[in-house]
Amino acid sequence: MSDIHETTDLLRQLVAINSINPDLVADGPGEGEIARFVARWLESADLEVKLDEPAPARPNVIGIVRGSGGGRSLMLNAHTDTVGVAYMERP
Repeated sequence: MSDIHETTDLLRQLVAINSINPDLVADGPGEGEIARFVARWLESADLEVKLDEPAPARPNVIGIVRGSGGGRSLMLNAHTDTVGVAYMERP
């Protein structure tokens, strides 16, 4: 993604998705919607994608790019849940 406008658009789409952690806020929807969005985005970039759901509505997205040699592997990790601000004094 080399274009700043594409990157900004992706960020806007991600931020618009409510992914509040239900363990922190009782009615938080969890990561389901944002995980599906990320999975579709990775698939559009030709990555092999797997969803692993260790808890209801809280899937993990695994994107895989297979190498062609015997070199080392690299793993990147991030989280998709957010914290709600409804009860914060100063969000």
